[in-house]
Amino acid sequence: MSYVLENPEDVQAHQEYHDKVVNGLALPSKSDCVIWSQDDMRIIVVNGLSPLEQRRQAEEIAILARKDTQYGAEVLFGESELETHVFLLHRQNRAIGLLIMEKRDHICQTSWADWDAGKKPKELLAHPPIWSICFIWILQRYRGSHLGQTMINEVVAYLGSNFETIGWYTPFTPSGKALVRRCCPKMFYIAK
Repeated sequence: MSYVLENPEDVQAHQEYHDKVVNGLALPSKSDCVIWSQDDMRIIVVNGLSPLEQRRQAEEIAILARKDTQYGAEVLFGESELETHVFLLHRQNRAIGLLIMEKRDHICQTSWADWDAGKKPKELLAHPPIWSICFIWILQRYRGSHLGQTMINEVVAYLGSNFETIGWYTPFTPSGKALVRRCCPKMFYIAK
């Protein structure tokens, strides 16, 4: 991004980008698909049947998250509402968190002892598809406040699942690995 301090358009573009990165993406539209709310926060769900504006906002938030992490966050809405669900954590009118869930059918199972020892996870053949947490992101200024755990808890309950039946997409960041370990202390599924 080029930046010339004397150019008012550059200054404005820099201020808008800085605001988005520090405070979260402003979301002008409202959603009826609220799955959780508390105080000034809420979690909404966006899927392939959501209005186009909401799907575009989810994609824009995924781009912001991708720039903030070493892993990609891509939102590909399928024709079926069950293929991809994107959950957005809002604080007031700002998106500050993103969780992408997809149905996946390539499933492996492992224990933390085996994982830490570098053993290959056991592939489960002919297993029905399960929900997989593909990506979770919280805006940097809100990290460490357990909002990621809150999102996962509420989303898993919304989908009628539990931590023994959902999968996780690997690889993990160090904080992601700690989160998965808290959710699944003995064994976990890898679903890709």
